[in-house]
Amino acid sequence: MKGLFRYLSPFSPDQSGAVSVLFELGGIIVILDAGGCTGNICGFDEPRWFSKKSAVYSAGLRDIDAILGRDDKLLEKLKDAADTVDADFIALVGTPVPSVIATDYGAVCRLAEKNYGIPAVYIETTGMEDYDKGQKLAYEQILRLLKRCRDDRRNGLDTPASALAEKLENRMKSRLQGNRGNGAEGSGNPVSGSDDRPVIGIWGATPLDLPAEDSAQALRMRIEQKYSGFRAVTYGMDSSLEELYFAADAERNVVCSWSGKEPAEALEKLGKPLETGLFLPDAERKTPSEGRVLVVHQQVIADSIRNWMRSRWDGLSIDCASFFQMDADKMEEQDVSMQSEGEWIRLMKERKYDIVIGDPIFQRAVPFWDGAYVSAPQYAVSGGMFAADSDAAYWKRLRKDLEAAVDALPGACAEETAKMQ
Repeated sequence: MKGLFRYLSPFSPDQSGAVSVLFELGGIIVILDAGGCTGNICGFDEPRWFSKKSAVYSAGLRDIDAILGRDDKLLEKLKDAADTVDADFIALVGTPVPSVIATDYGAVCRLAEKNYGIPAVYIETTGMEDYDKGQKLAYEQILRLLKRCRDDRRNGLDTPASALAEKLENRMKSRLQGNRGNGAEGSGNPVSGSDDRPVIGIWGATPLDLPAEDSAQALRMRIEQKYSGFRAVTYGMDSSLEELYFAADAERNVVCSWSGKEPAEALEKLGKPLETGLFLPDAERKTPSEGRVLVVHQQVIADSIRNWMRSRWDGLSIDCASFFQMDADKMEEQDVSMQSEGEWIRLMKERKYDIVIGDPIFQRAVPFWDGAYVSAPQYAVSGGMFAADSDAAYWKRLRKDLEAAVDALPGACAEETAKMQ
């Protein structure tokens, strides 16, 4: 029974991933549900809900509305929302109910756009996949909308999409002129878009992937330290729709989770350099140690932790594993893509790992394993149960716990100890 979880909690679903990408882009986000999915998203899967504003609505589907497919009721509610919120676009996000009754998302979007003059897109999530697939779909659809905006404006069409393109272009022009006039260039403002330096685009950055709410800011700072004179933009956190509209103008791109892989690779084909990782600084010293280690997280963070450990210790055998999507080109020979709780249990029985790094939830399923478990929470797995207060606190604790776990391995640092004696 592949989908049966006896020990692990349900992971954030695809509709939560879609909302995490769209949350800060200034649209009306409508979850096509009766209220439960929206409650889960806002209450458990989206930490920004408590600190930032976003127009996230539930369609409030009643049984009879779903059975009869009464899209007119949905359109009436969309009109009320459009009259209340000055939104750049409307996004319909799917859940299990509309996927079962085969809601015609495209028709609803066309009617909404025609009636209310606001560009509309749909994210055909089903509630049956993990969050990263929903993020991927959201990136695809919002970028497709922005391409339509550019095309309509270039062709001189009088459409809501063309009007949005003009609005976004004017908004970015006004921002850049205002910042130059205010002397903001190079000010180091943590909010992206604060000056007109050349841009490095960061794809796949949402709270479901990164360690803490301020991780996007911390990642931008690390990248800007490496590439002096550039401004980093995280598409998905602390960014705007106009920045995404001009994403093709970025000088280079960074992928920090699987969901951002496709748009970044598309830009790479246009000659824009692409890197993958979190730009963690290497350790200050390197010592020998022997042992087998497993890192369980979303692939980019897992690989970043592995690379940091290799900069700190020689001799460790380090594998990465994930329950979420993994890029086969980035996997090493012993890395594992897991599809079920059973695969996780078998992996821990078959391979004798000395240290495991992962969300504390994963430890529940392997009570027989007696090695050292190092906590590395992921919001998509355990929500706010183990969430770090800050990005710096997350990595500081992780490094400290890793030092202690490796130092406790038999024969660890034997060479260094012998030199001291």
